[in-house]
Amino acid sequence: MNFRFVSRESFKIVGIKKASPIHKIGVFVPGIDQTTHEDMQTYFEQLTMEKVNEILHIAVDHTDNLIDYYIGFETTAECPKSLVELIISKQKWAVFDLSSVSPQTLYQTWYYLFSEWFPANGYELVANAQFFRVLRVDSSYELWIPVVNSKS
Repeated sequence: MNFRFVSRESFKIVGIKKASPIHKIGVFVPGIDQTTHEDMQTYFEQLTMEKVNEILHIAVDHTDNLIDYYIGFETTAECPKSLVELIISKQKWAVFDLSSVSPQTLYQTWYYLFSEWFPANGYELVANAQFFRVLRVDSSYELWIPVVNSKS
């Protein structure tokens, strides 16, 4: 699986937020199709008068049964009243290329990460937002997970 590391300063996401149940098989399972994705892109562009090249699907604030799930985009502009703002803190990220964002692909990716990638590479998942990017230009996908060097 192709991956790279990216260190980023904090950044702002503007979008919509919904509390979603954590799926029994995996933590991060979006329920959105391409039509909805394109509708969201158009909606965000109309509200902000800004070109939106990437949609982010973000999972944050996990509890035992729920996550806060955001669909939005990165911006420095002021947040419109009908949307919410999320600041994602400075972090080192492991970024994985995905062939799709289907539940099966996400389940397989998370299984691989916890069973093979984390143990073999000396990193741990940290408490921060996890997200995937949908790149408008070439319809590719990236899973961004916050990591730190393992203490063991």
